[in-house]
Amino acid sequence: MTRSSFGRRAALTSLVLLALVVSACDSKVGGTPQAADTPTSSAPTTGPSGTTADNPFGDMKPCASLDELLRGQGYPAAIPTAADSARTCTTVKKVGDDSIRVSLSLHAGQTINENIADPSKASSGTVNDRAAVQEREPIGAKGQCDVKMEVKPKSRAIVAVTLGVGTTDQACTDVNDFATKFEPMLPK
Repeated sequence: MTRSSFGRRAALTSLVLLALVVSACDSKVGGTPQAADTPTSSAPTTGPSGTTADNPFGDMKPCASLDELLRGQGYPAAIPTAADSARTCTTVKKVGDDSIRVSLSLHAGQTINENIADPSKASSGTVNDRAAVQEREPIGAKGQCDVKMEVKPKSRAIVAVTLGVGTTDQACTDVNDFATKFEPMLPK
């Protein structure tokens, strides 16, 4: 059983399954989509373990972190994405006629409430007591779900799942599981 909580609008059978995985929360995320914050030119202050005020992730690398999260589950090594190679890595595993894509992004300087494409499909909650937002179909396609987890002071880690032929509900169940396992790897 995971310790994630997010709102659900699913069929009764899905709710029974999800009740084991997710505690309900009806807090919707408000706002409109917006561009990412522009980095500032101020010099960062150094914190413990190589972290800075501008980057609390320190030496964490998204590909190595994703590989560690998925170790032993049959996924090939994660690779940087073409669109955001410095911050985002992905891997795809074939499962019968389906495929499961898992991605991890480490965004210093962006909060969990930024860049939400459709606020009506986003719910606030927690992952292991860490503030989080779950977004269903974040780029508008069925079978997608992501969880944005807060990393203080003003950053986020995003775990995303895209299923080749699966449902959005299944993608959300899968991403909640991955996010719950990944959360302890994040800086406190």
